[in-house]
Amino acid sequence: MATTDYSLERGLPSSVDAERSILGAILLDNFAFHQASSQNLQAEDFALDSHRRIYARMRDLGDQGRAVDLITLAEELSRNKEVEAVGGVAYLSSLTDGLPHRPNIEQYVRIVKDKSLLRGVIFASNSAIAKAMDEGDSATDVLSAAEAALYALSDQRVSQGFQNVATI
Repeated sequence: MATTDYSLERGLPSSVDAERSILGAILLDNFAFHQASSQNLQAEDFALDSHRRIYARMRDLGDQGRAVDLITLAEELSRNKEVEAVGGVAYLSSLTDGLPHRPNIEQYVRIVKDKSLLRGVIFASNSAIAKAMDEGDSATDVLSAAEAALYALSDQRVSQGFQNVATI
């Protein structure tokens, strides 16, 4: 069996542009938040920590029935002591720069969720590889854990009505 050295030098799968477009569109129009939420977009789907934090605060505002805009978001991030962690208010305001005139939120969410799923597969696979290399568990246990992790990803995809971008 041939071995392959998979290097993560390229970085993990992500689409920072799609992430920024989602966040920027929400800042400009709260309907975009409802579109993203209806597709079950989660903070964990974002690759960048700053984007995860921003979206989590947007969800907090939305869950409280409050408007999501630059001022309310900056205040919510400040209340949680996260303004600097996301790049400051200047970064927040830059999220709307270069945003398409009519952003296609549904497509951007599909892209972000697809990349998130790919990262999940990588994490599950790396965990299986580490357990196999450790030889601390039986091969059957390692295989069972790998199957369970991949099935959990598959179940998550199905329960969220996720479709791969390539099939759309």
